[in-house]
Amino acid sequence: MSGGYMNYICFQIEEEAVHLQDSEMEALARDLATVYHDAEWWHSGDIEEDSYRDTVRKFKKKWFKGNRTERLKGYIDEEFNSCKERCMKMLGEV
Repeated sequence: MSGGYMNYICFQIEEEAVHLQDSEMEALARDLATVYHDAEWWHSGDIEEDSYRDTVRKFKKKWFKGNRTERLKGYIDEEFNSCKERCMKMLGEV
């Protein structure tokens, strides 16, 4: 059986991320849920420690060493594109 070591908290974090109502915080929560997922699966014996450590490395690279301004610009672009698509659907253009 996969997971279970930490009561599947990874799924709870991912599910509740939308309630943060902030694109950056939602992305952080989803990425952190991935870290919790792999930690739980590792402790449950379903994946190797190296796999978990790789997930942690990727998380840290993105959130602790990345360019926050560029990341925020990406969220802004996503919001604009999503809004534009909704508006175009109202016009019947999509």
